[in-house]
Amino acid sequence: MEKVRGWYTTVGRKVIMGLTGLLLIGYLIIHLAANLMVFIPDGGRSLNLYSHTLHQLGPLLFIARIILAALFIFHIVSGIWVTMKNRRGRTSRYARYASKGGPSKMTPASRWMAITGLILLVFVPLHVNMFTLGPYYETVIDGQPMRDLYRLVVEKFKEPDVAFTYAAVMLFLCLHLSHGFWSAFQSLGANNRRWMPFLYTFGVILSVLLAGGFFVLPIYTYFFIPLP
Repeated sequence: MEKVRGWYTTVGRKVIMGLTGLLLIGYLIIHLAANLMVFIPDGGRSLNLYSHTLHQLGPLLFIARIILAALFIFHIVSGIWVTMKNRRGRTSRYARYASKGGPSKMTPASRWMAITGLILLVFVPLHVNMFTLGPYYETVIDGQPMRDLYRLVVEKFKEPDVAFTYAAVMLFLCLHLSHGFWSAFQSLGANNRRWMPFLYTFGVILSVLLAGGFFVLPIYTYFFIPLP
């Protein structure tokens, strides 16, 4: 019973937030690799075949989506709980912020975690609704009818409000990931002063690469990929 109560403490919630955050980062890496297939000059063949293969998994894909949604929800709930707990425990606000080194790593990215998190909370359902639940276009590849996801992606990113809003949100994703990656390991107990500078630097590089990849996708599509 004591172990169960431990998950409801601030430390327990931070562990949940850290674990779910790292798993979601792993998903983002896979998701970006798939999205970058838009750049392959084959008229969308690679992206559509990848999407079709996923949908052939049937119930396994449904289970994977449920797990992904659960990770997202647990991450959000834990983040909100920790943020509210910290604010209630703060006796006074700082008159001035300063970037700190060492274990604290107080940076603009860390101070904006709640804001960037809320922006992503609004963005993700809209993104899912637009591309996963969006219009169904059909194409035929090697005699096999399948969804033309490539056409949907290109059409949406040809809309300036969609393309540039998507790109702007990726800047907030970069901020969120740059602090979140390092903070996740700290929450999991990786406080070794020898490793933490490496993890912090790696997290910043990873966040720039991930968010940068998602940022380039709509911008490049808007300016350079013709409508199918």
